Amino acid sequence: MQPTFSIPQLLAQAFGLTKVSYVVPQDAPQAADVNYAGVQVKPMQEVKKLSWMGTPIMYPTLFKGGSYQYYKENGVLDNKPLADFDIPPASIIDFRRAKNITKTRISGTNGTVKEIYGFDDWQIRIRGLCLDTPEMSAYEQHLELLKWESLADSIQVIGELFKDKSIYRLVIEDIDFPQREGSTNIIPFVITAVSDEPIELNNLV
Repeated sequence: MQPTFSIPQLLAQAFGLTKVSYVVPQDAPQAADVNYAGVQVKPMQEVKKLSWMGTPIMYPTLFKGGSYQYYKENGVLDNKPLADFDIPPASIIDFRRAKNITKTRISGTNGTVKEIYGFDDWQIRIRGLCLDTPEMSAYEQHLELLKWESLADSIQVIGELFKDKSIYRLVIEDIDFPQREGSTNIIPFVITAVSDEPIELNNLV
């Protein structure tokens, strides 16, 4: 029998989130002891993907597999293949981006003159839970995340939340696994990353 999880309770314990909104399809199976009252609903066609439990994942995110660079134990840069990896569905992704602005104070007047030179990288924070599934245990998901974190390369990322912001690659800067007592099959994680845009330099004649 698969374990039963209370996702809101787990997110509250791991990250201090006291209120999380969920979206379920209008034609989701209705159990006698399940009440969707007060929960925002959407039609099934808006559901992007289903989890192994049959529950909807509205914004699935994927680290695209391929050949990535990493440092070997002797410090030599090499390549290794990685398979596609779905970010655990019990995840919350935050985005933040600043503008690169130069402000010049003008004597004898209020305010400043602003010169906008461009935008900074997107700051990305992924907070989630590795939970046991029929395909992969929580510990195996944790090990898979460590493989991606160990790369010396940018990662191709696929997901609607990223595409909307024109983010197609990211670089993991930091990963954290906050300890949770008494639950070996529940591993919280926090990934801090920045967007990356590969630039190829060509010799101009």
